[in-house]
Amino acid sequence: MTQPFTFSVATGGETSGGPSSKAWLELARSVEGLGYDALYLNDHVEQPLAALPALAAAAAVTTTLRLGPRVANNDVRSPVLLAHEIATLDVLSDGRAELGLGAGWRAEDHRAAGIRFDDGPRRAARFAESVAVVDRLLRGEPLSYTGAHYTVELTEPFVTVQRPRIPLTVGAGGPRLLRLAAEHADTVSLTARSLPGGGADEADLDPARLDEKVAVVRAAAAAHGRSPRLHHVVWECMITPQPGPLLEMYAGAMGITVAQLRAQPSLIIGSVESVTEDLLARRERWGLSSVSVPHTALQHFAPVVAALAGR
Repeated sequence: MTQPFTFSVATGGETSGGPSSKAWLELARSVEGLGYDALYLNDHVEQPLAALPALAAAAAVTTTLRLGPRVANNDVRSPVLLAHEIATLDVLSDGRAELGLGAGWRAEDHRAAGIRFDDGPRRAARFAESVAVVDRLLRGEPLSYTGAHYTVELTEPFVTVQRPRIPLTVGAGGPRLLRLAAEHADTVSLTARSLPGGGADEADLDPARLDEKVAVVRAAAAAHGRSPRLHHVVWECMITPQPGPLLEMYAGAMGITVAQLRAQPSLIIGSVESVTEDLLARRERWGLSSVSVPHTALQHFAPVVAALAGR
């Protein structure tokens, strides 16, 4: 089933001249005013603004904008405290909160927080337990849980506005976490696999590998009678009426054709009309209906948002 597009802006809170209340709140108002559906904050220890306090401030100056971390690093937080903070954001925003959760892929975040960066299987096992815990807590339910990594005894459920649950996005790259996301998440954010020493394998998001990821999600979702929305993050977005020179430059640097470049889901380069066509083609091929662009593309990408609103 084809799902209508939703568009969001992703940021770490960067603004010209450094972080400030005025600049951040102006950004939040602009995202809403230009017709985007959501504002998401990255979750890295050394980014300018921490996600949850900044999102709460954005909630106070917006009325329709959905808000959430995308995605929160599971390893640097208690899933119970994170769920409590998201429930609080849901109340303060009158039901506009979302939670994006990932296993954590940047070793730098772990070092900065003084937390060991474990191997992939251990982080994935811990993450699987966390998703199960958070899934219940975001429904405003009490929870008694004992696992290999977490033990939870919560008798008083968290207060939430949204029912039956605050929306949950799970970021996943490998088959195990993709299946986990398909089972629990409202939205699966298709990410690159993390490398053993930290960081992301950028080649893991080329079109052929994305075909494989989507197939895993669809099979796992069907087994559970679910159909989560599929989300992808655009790392670089440039809208220009004459994209030819840029397309040729990037394609040459990457050693691929312009046609292959336009199919790369992590890049958007083109005119409003060509980008609109590309996004429709990506949705047709992969079901990608939720699209995040960097805050630097906020103004230039807005005509694409307008062209695809409601479609």
